[in-house]
Parts: sequence; structure tokens; C-alpha cells
Amino acid sequence: MAKTAAFSAAGLKIYFQSKRANVDGKAASQLVQFIKGAKNALHVAIYDLKDKDILRALKEMSTKVALHIRYDGGKPSSTGGKSTTVDPKSATASAIKAAGLGPFSQVIPESGHLMHNKFVVRDRTSVWTGSGNFTNGGLHLQDNNFLAIDSMALAEAYLKAFDELTAAGDKTPKGPPASVAVGGAHLTVRFSTKGREAEDIEASVAQALHGAGKVRLIAMLVSDPGIMQALFDLRHGDIKGVVDPHEMKVVMKPPKGKSKLDPKFFWFANGDKRFVAAPSHAFNGKQDKNDFMHNKVLIIDDKTVVTGSYNFSENAERNDENLLILQSPEVAKAYTAYFDALFARYKKSGAKLPPA
Repeated sequence: MAKTAAFSAAGLKIYFQSKRANVDGKAASQLVQFIKGAKNALHVAIYDLKDKDILRALKEMSTKVALHIRYDGGKPSSTGGKSTTVDPKSATASAIKAAGLGPFSQVIPESGHLMHNKFVVRDRTSVWTGSGNFTNGGLHLQDNNFLAIDSMALAEAYLKAFDELTAAGDKTPKGPPASVAVGGAHLTVRFSTKGREAEDIEASVAQALHGAGKVRLIAMLVSDPGIMQALFDLRHGDIKGVVDPHEMKVVMKPPKGKSKLDPKFFWFANGDKRFVAAPSHAFNGKQDKNDFMHNKVLIIDDKTVVTGSYNFSENAERNDENLLILQSPEVAKAYTAYFDALFARYKKSGAKLPPA
């Protein structure tokens, strides 16, 4: 699985994780190296931060560079054997305080949305981003993907979003999305913050799907109406997917979930053999054993990859999020290899769809 676990090009590195499918891009150690490579500054925007190695690396660097951490201050989710909540977590604040990082950290208070980002900007020149939180589950147990990107222009875009996390925010337009060329790939990044309308992200995903001939989906859940309509329109084409059964159950049409959408839009989670589900388990907060299928990925026509922190859900529109659209056949090939590894594994030993 060595070739499946990572991709590298000039200025661009991608790491894939899935303990169940034996795909190990060493994301945790790669993130530690990324953090320790800082010369001047680290800006960290993170939903959940509890991994001891990451906390230790940040504490070490706090005496060497300017360190700024902004994290989600929402109330902890209920945890235990019956918990199946979306992105469940225990309080991040206690872990940050215990690690001695309190003086460098700022909580983004709960205000009806999540600060759901997972990115680090290093020295205004490089960005770490992806789908995984900086926890044992996010870095070791779950299915996630991560990117390390060297680009001053992209770093500046992420720093602007970092600043907007604490801005009053009037929903005024912030100009076109940042677009850069890195490692033979063309990257476009989109954000939703208090100062940006999230519908822009939904529209960009739906637009990327429009008229597609081939689609591979790797998603914790799908419940956004615009994205579901785009997928529904492509249901007779070359489309396959991997989802998480617990999270799909939460968002599906009653009696399984709470959705008010037409049940036809959940066609992919109702027994279509082209879709499989990971055998994930309920969250256990005390042991940090969350192993959801946590990716948020679309691979379109073997040349476009959509990934980031943004779940393909209606709730995500209210969150602080970031999403990358990468145009590159080579990057798409790497993500497709990862998809194939997950799909093959879960086709043999995955959970049932529709979820029980």
C-alpha cells in the first residue's frame, strides 16, 4: 500500500489514511515534521486538537516561533457506546490548557455554527490542510486525507481566512477564490467564514459535478440539496462511492434520519451496489477511538479532485470551512488509487447500506 498511501510532486504532498484498509501515509508524523519545520510563525485553525504528539510539537515550537491557535469552542458532544453524532468531540480547551498552549490560543465561541477548519499556515509560505482533526481518531483511526502545499499565494489566502475567524463579518464579498499552480496541479481554494457566504462552496461543488462522465465519492455523509441534486442527475453514469453508515443514518429520510428531502435523493445509500460503507464504530470520547469514514472527497472525470474540511451537508454551510479543488490527472490518479483501496475493502467487509 506504499504507493496508495502518499503522493508527491514539487511543492505538493498528499497523505492518505485508513487503518481498516491498511493505508498509512504516516499523517501524524508528517504533521509533526511540518510543524517543526517552521522558522517564523505558525497559524493553526483547528476544530479538535487532542493528539499528544501534535500538542507536544506545538508546545516545543511556541518558544521558537510566533504561534497562534484558534479552535472551536462549541459544547462537547455526548459520548459513549451509543453516540453516533456528526464529528463528535470532547472539549478541546482542556487538552490545550494541559499542554501549556493556553497563552497562544483563542477560542472561537459557539454561535450556531462550528469552526470546523483543520489547517496550519507555516511561515506564510506553506499550508497543511485536509479532512482530519488533530486527534488520535483523526490522524490514526479514521479514513482521512491531508495535503501539505508550498505556495505563498495559497498561504496568504488561508491567513486571510484565519483572520476572518475573529472578524465581525458582514457577509460582504471578499473577491474571487485564490487560484495557484503547484506541482503540476491547478488549485482553487474556497472558504466559508463569518465574512463569507457558504453557498459559494456548495455551488462550486455542484458546478464541478455538472455533466461529469465519471465520479468517485468518498464522504462521511451527503445531505446538501444542491450536491444531492447534482449526484442524482448522474446516477445512471459511471459513479461509485464510499460513505459512513452512522453519519448517513443521521441525515437520511425518516424513520432512519431527520431529512425533509425527497427520499429519491438518498438513492446511493439505499442498496445501490456501487456504494459501500465503512464498518465504523460509535465514538468513545474517553479513549478517543472515533474511527468514522471521515473523508470529504470527490474525484471527477479522472482529472478533478474536491477535498477539504467541508462535509457535503446542509449543516456545513453554516460553518467555518475550507475546500480545495485540484485540477490534475496525476493527483486524481492518486486519489482514485486510495478510493479503490477503500472500496475493495468495504465491498468485502463493510457495513450494510441502507444503514440499520
